[in-house]
Amino acid sequence: SNMVKHVLVICSQKENYFQLLKDFTLSNGEAIVVDQAPWIDLEAVSYPENLVVHIKPNRNPFPYTDQGTFRSFTPDFILLRSYALGNHEHDWRKKISAFYHHDIPCINSIDSFVWSVEKATLYGKLRRVQKKTGDFPLIPQTYYSHPNTGSFAPDCPAVLKIGSSSQGVGKAKVPNHETWSDLMSVMSMSQEYFVSEPYVNWVADVRVQKIGNNYRAIERSRSDTTTSWKANDAIGIAEKDVPMRDNWKKWIDAASQELDMVMCGLDIVIDADGAEYILEINSSSIGFPARHAAEDTGHVRDLLMEHLNLNFGHLENRDPPKKVASPKEEKVEKKEEKETKGFFGIGKKEKKEKKEKK
Repeated sequence: SNMVKHVLVICSQKENYFQLLKDFTLSNGEAIVVDQAPWIDLEAVSYPENLVVHIKPNRNPFPYTDQGTFRSFTPDFILLRSYALGNHEHDWRKKISAFYHHDIPCINSIDSFVWSVEKATLYGKLRRVQKKTGDFPLIPQTYYSHPNTGSFAPDCPAVLKIGSSSQGVGKAKVPNHETWSDLMSVMSMSQEYFVSEPYVNWVADVRVQKIGNNYRAIERSRSDTTTSWKANDAIGIAEKDVPMRDNWKKWIDAASQELDMVMCGLDIVIDADGAEYILEINSSSIGFPARHAAEDTGHVRDLLMEHLNLNFGHLENRDPPKKVASPKEEKVEKKEEKETKGFFGIGKKEKKEKKEKK
């Protein structure tokens, strides 16, 4: 059968989904065609009929794949393994919006990614979890829409977090009110909103990870107090696997349900008295420690297959046979083909070949 489902994986070259999904088929026998690209290499157009993704060649393509070429891909399903919003240079929210516009099925849900790229929205969702469950020790956070509103400093030491940054970027420890007022002066040059949180003098930082029904807990600890206050600094931070605790599992399940995430990482800090604070939740773009990468990407693949089968695997879900296009419709299709050419320089090579023939 020529039935096939196209899966787009948005991911760095750290994981190879061509390899992971090789020889896998849907439960109804349909084949799976994979393409993989990082956010920076792709642009998207959401047409009424389909979503078209235009992809630039990757600088380090995987062998035996099309990654080294310009290509256009029409995905039926998307796996999001990469942040859509990073630091100064990286804001790919317009691409997320294209997926949202088309309502294409994704892991995690497209809703969860839209909530995730706005840290304020994400915090609001976690507050909702706290209201529903009662037992959910979310760190108290203050949001400021403008630096002028920060004239009263929070209790120090505090942490200032700017905008929707992630991975330790855009954060500053505020030891005293003087530093706070300096930072307000810096913030008056920025368009971003900002938040403050009490600084937790943590002894352990725990990432609770959920991939479908697979759970894992990873603890980072400081070798001494002179070490960086951020747990994602590589120097002086020890990392080890710790047994999963019932309360952690309860928290991550409640949060993943509220946020429509089948795969996520919940970050918890623990102070010297053993008090736990939930800092944030990360969507399906979570990174895996090298020692678990093979096992965890296997879990991601299994979760993806499960969702592909839920969406497309039933026999009655097969596409109806294509009707033969009338000449008028054919013209329209050809015109659309022409329009996609020339985008990103797609089609230049073919033009060259034509010239040579002449």
